[in-house]
Amino acid sequence: MLKLRTLIPGISAASLILVVLGSALFALCLVAFESNNLTVYFDSYLLHVIWITIFQATLSTLLSVLLAILMAKALSIVNFWGKNLLLRIMPITFIFPTLVVVTGLLSVYGQHGLLASFCHYLGLPFVISIYGLKGILLAHIFLNFPYACCLFYQTLNSVPVEHKQLAAQLNFSSFTYFKLVEWPLLRRQLLPMASLIFMLCFSSFAIVLALGGGPKYTTLEVAIYQSIREFDLIQAVLLACLQLVCCAFFMGLMQKFNYSYKFNTQYVKQSYRLPVSFSLILSSFVIIVIGALFILLPIITILIKGIYFFQWSFFSVAFQRAVMFSLLIAFGAASIAMLLALLLLYTNSRLLINQQIKWSNRLMLIGSLILIIPSMVLASGLFLLLFSYAYSSVFVCVLTMLCNSLMALPFILKNLAAPMYDVTSRYWHLSQSLNITGFWHFYLIEYKALKKLIIQSFAFSAILSLGDFGIIALFGGQSVTTLPYYLYEQISYYHYHESAVTAALLLILSFSLLVVIDYDRTESN
Repeated sequence: MLKLRTLIPGISAASLILVVLGSALFALCLVAFESNNLTVYFDSYLLHVIWITIFQATLSTLLSVLLAILMAKALSIVNFWGKNLLLRIMPITFIFPTLVVVTGLLSVYGQHGLLASFCHYLGLPFVISIYGLKGILLAHIFLNFPYACCLFYQTLNSVPVEHKQLAAQLNFSSFTYFKLVEWPLLRRQLLPMASLIFMLCFSSFAIVLALGGGPKYTTLEVAIYQSIREFDLIQAVLLACLQLVCCAFFMGLMQKFNYSYKFNTQYVKQSYRLPVSFSLILSSFVIIVIGALFILLPIITILIKGIYFFQWSFFSVAFQRAVMFSLLIAFGAASIAMLLALLLLYTNSRLLINQQIKWSNRLMLIGSLILIIPSMVLASGLFLLLFSYAYSSVFVCVLTMLCNSLMALPFILKNLAAPMYDVTSRYWHLSQSLNITGFWHFYLIEYKALKKLIIQSFAFSAILSLGDFGIIALFGGQSVTTLPYYLYEQISYYHYHESAVTAALLLILSFSLLVVIDYDRTESN
């Protein structure tokens, strides 16, 4: 029987989330309709924005998934020194600060990048421009393809040894083995993974803003930002509604096929490998080299150029303020996100133990509502609601922390929900017989068992907030400047050397938090 006090934590967190999201949407709509300018520009430009948003997201998704399958298959065929290190680095790109990705790609493929220098050294012209659709696709592939590749590789690596031995006895060719054994496993993950990548590319902001190259490749998220900047709120509401419908559809698609993610994510030590031809091994090795260079070159180039161009004069007062505000907002947002997640999960585990599946799903849905609400809409709604405090740096910091915490919340819930339920249910009857309830139950059982996972989730949330540019782009300025905002200004004014140093520092800060994640994972193993 559920007690009221077990429901209070989750109800309190869910109520706060609903109040924040509802207030933001209400404020935005209210101001829009009070502006007495109800002209909606549903013209050819808006249709072009919708088309470009869908087109670039579709193309990014197809290329990311295709390249991920090729790379995963190649990794499953070839063993080499450094393979485990590469597999550890690859998923990191998924949570990289987007402007660091932009800077890294510019340092390799830009007019002053590595490829341009190599072409000039050979006396060849370099006519490739990274701006426009090519740059958007390149950045989206860099962020998403390594993460998808790791998941696909884990699936290929989980094929039972008996199946491989049977395939060898039946003299399967490599193509037949992939078609009959590996493809059915990969196919179950394609739609959920493609939906996730599509939704992320669909709502991409910083990459399109930095590499779009003008209005020709403006997406819905950037158009919302521009409408709010120009105080054309009715247009912003229309664009936000369009994005809400699209994101809600793809979130529903992900929920429907959520079962596809229930596979073993541990690397399996292979005791038997299928014989493959030398040509296949060679082609796999070439694919791995190209993929590894694509992933590692921007990261290494950022670090090298950051060290090379480093000068103490770059550490200005503005730079120091940006570092201070970035760390303050990152850890503040991570703390809020973790508190909300633990309150929701505390109640959720009790609901599941008492077989209240529907209420559990509703509670988790509230925690993930931010996935279908554009961050720009959330931030601007809260800004309009509390406009009188807009010039306070404290207000901007708190607002950014709150928005970033809600953006990180779904990822924490996904990371902690199943482990917390398993721990709670395992010791539930024993703890009830010993009258261990409430806070002490959480501290002695859930927290003690999940401490390392909680620290990992906290670090993950801090990294997401540290690299966020979408929300601070709307409110950043003289009062509050974060490192991503500072880096964007340097890129906009073509301060190449300064931007390289800033990007390197932002990358080092992100890697420092990732070391915490990796260390805790190693210790737990």
